[in-house]
Amino acid sequence: MKKISSIFIILLLSLTLTGCDFQNPRYINFSMKPNNHYYIDKIKNRILNNYKYKLYVFDTNLYKEFQIPDEEDNIVEDFISSINSDAYTDETITSKEPFKLTIIFDNGEKYLIKVFNSSIISVAPWDGFYKEDVISIKDLPLKYNLFDFCNHVLNNPISK
Repeated sequence: MKKISSIFIILLLSLTLTGCDFQNPRYINFSMKPNNHYYIDKIKNRILNNYKYKLYVFDTNLYKEFQIPDEEDNIVEDFISSINSDAYTDETITSKEPFKLTIIFDNGEKYLIKVFNSSIISVAPWDGFYKEDVISIKDLPLKYNLFDFCNHVLNNPISK
């Protein structure tokens, strides 16, 4: 009986392991990010190619999401065009973000902008392979500051 159970366990393990495909690891990525503004460039290219998108602000304290009206969507375009190359950093952020901006393009791509405070944000796709882009926004004009924009949306919600 002991031999039969050990043979059964060996068969079960071998069948289980053959179901795993080690030749094609889809979610493991060992390559380096091409540059420190990789995701911002992808968003910029989509916007310049006139991809339609929706913009949402998520307040992490209230767990409420607000859709941004189409006439205020240009904040993303203006923000991205005002970033210079010195704004990108490689620092790690340990604090919790009060706001998340979600950009959803019509082709289904989603990008998440985490707004930590009035001086730092991070940008990454919903399911990205690389480390997120970290951007210092303290030197941007005040009208393009995403932290102030999110506070504006929170204080002036749009009725649906």
